[in-house]
Amino acid sequence: MLDKNGFKRKTYQDLKEDLEAKFRENFGNDVNISTRSPLGILLMIFAWFLSLLWEVAERVYNSAFVSKATGVQLDRLGPYIGLTRNPAFRSYGEIQIQGTPGHVVEAGDQFRTSKGVVFDLTDNVEINSSGLGIGSVECTIAGKIGNVDAHEIIIAMNPSEHIESVTNLAATEGGEDEETDSDFRRRYFAANSQGASLLDQVLEVPGVRYALINENPTAMEQNGIPPHAISPFVFGGADEDVAAAIFSKKSGGIQSFGSTIVDVTDSQGIIHRIGFSRPYFIDVYVQINIMPGAKFPANGRLLLQQEVINYLSNLSIGDDVILSKIIRSTSVVEGIDDISITLSTNGQDYSPQNIDIPIDSVVRTSIEKVVVL
Repeated sequence: MLDKNGFKRKTYQDLKEDLEAKFRENFGNDVNISTRSPLGILLMIFAWFLSLLWEVAERVYNSAFVSKATGVQLDRLGPYIGLTRNPAFRSYGEIQIQGTPGHVVEAGDQFRTSKGVVFDLTDNVEINSSGLGIGSVECTIAGKIGNVDAHEIIIAMNPSEHIESVTNLAATEGGEDEETDSDFRRRYFAANSQGASLLDQVLEVPGVRYALINENPTAMEQNGIPPHAISPFVFGGADEDVAAAIFSKKSGGIQSFGSTIVDVTDSQGIIHRIGFSRPYFIDVYVQINIMPGAKFPANGRLLLQQEVINYLSNLSIGDDVILSKIIRSTSVVEGIDDISITLSTNGQDYSPQNIDIPIDSVVRTSIEKVVVL
């Protein structure tokens, strides 16, 4: 049950006792609900299935709390303070191939250790006149399992008469397991209030519609972010205002990384380069074919343009362009007997299909791009 003290799940035994009490209330105290009677067996089956539902209800309740949420539910709580779970990374390194001079070992060929850890060759390797070639490899499996010692990658999985031997002269590195629930939870609680207020400060900048503070707390580059750096991602707001908000709250000595760089001068006249990233813009063109009816207003085409532009302009980062929603937005204009809408991203190739928008992009349009025929 759920009350001021929180959620308390009913166990199988609790449910069985409740059902037994209800049976006696409805059918009398002498009703036979023993464990071997037909009613008793049905009662136990019902209690068991109900206990499963109570377990689901408990997990749903717990998913709202960092201390109890797990898996994807825990991941979805991180962005509220600008944190994301550290993903798994593949290890990488180099191998030396000995073989026939002039032979080209093609990218995609695989090599493995004696324990079965497999690596892909990432580029073509031509064996030189000395019979040696050096190529980069990447483990096929993300995680620390790919961090192998020197001279462990020794087996070519695509045997060739032109390859005599292979080995890695140095250990491979960079493999990281996906951050566990307990580690992510520990980092979540360790994040000080300054990290949360940084996101809040950016969101308060006039014109900002979306913001996310990515971070790399490790000692090596991850996801393109330098070691021990933050990478704010901001949609909207003036560059100078966004940079000032980031500088006012970020920790000292922590780099703010991104494709947009703004110089911010502190109270002592020292200039700090503040980086953050902006979303990519995807232009969307719309062609609207209508069959106007008797009640279609004189400025109906202009109204249709404005409704479509309003819909597209209110889309946020990563929001797809949904054709049915555009059609729905035009329903406020009266007097349309029939309507068909096609979409394009280049102004030439139109189709009645939704447009998928990547998670780091946002729709851009204008009145010239929305045509009513």
